Amino acid sequence: MKNYSLSKNAFTLIELLVVIAIIAILAAILFPAFARARDNARRASCQSNLKQIGLGIMQYTQDYDERMISGQSGGVLWKELLQPYVKSKQIFACPSNPNKDAMATSYPVSYGPNCDAHGSHAALGYINDGPNLSDIGAPATAIMVIEMTANTWDFVITLDAGHNDFDDALYAGHSTLGNYLFADGHVKSLKPMATISTAMGGSGAVNMWQRDAVDYGSESDDNLAKCKTVLTRAVQKYQ
Repeated sequence: MKNYSLSKNAFTLIELLVVIAIIAILAAILFPAFARARDNARRASCQSNLKQIGLGIMQYTQDYDERMISGQSGGVLWKELLQPYVKSKQIFACPSNPNKDAMATSYPVSYGPNCDAHGSHAALGYINDGPNLSDIGAPATAIMVIEMTANTWDFVITLDAGHNDFDDALYAGHSTLGNYLFADGHVKSLKPMATISTAMGGSGAVNMWQRDAVDYGSESDDNLAKCKTVLTRAVQKYQ
């Protein structure tokens, strides 16, 4: 009778452990890269959505004597007003932020228009009444539509302190960035605090929440304080 022994080519326990360790090291290196690539792809898809929304808003404006869209009109929400001008309802959902709209629509909505409860200088004016296109004095720096996570029929960054619907609604989940659609149609990824100067006033002041680039005034200005509260919470939430 022949005696059989284990093949000399079989792996030893030490060799198997070395292979497993190498695989674990490669996974630790590659998985974050894959995650970043996935997030970049989702951010690009979100930017494409916003560009299509921007085109829809411009077409709407042309049909309504250069009157911009508002948060709602006659009880019809902005996303419904845009339906004739966009290809699909799917463009209202960011793949990284598929928010189920608080207004109980049948499809996810991840975006909201930059309006104002008091009809001041927000890019899309008063909640119920959009401005004329000619009223937007600085379209390249005026935020028109933002990413948000609640009540997406409008976004009011300077709402009174007693109304906290928007305090935690600004989305910045693309590696601490959010996508913003501006009134000239371009889309840009920004950190929340990059949309406004931390110290307002002077020729270098930045305020992308106003349609004419006018700042909120001094550091003690009430609207500036409200705006900074919302932006700071977004930074803390997604840091």
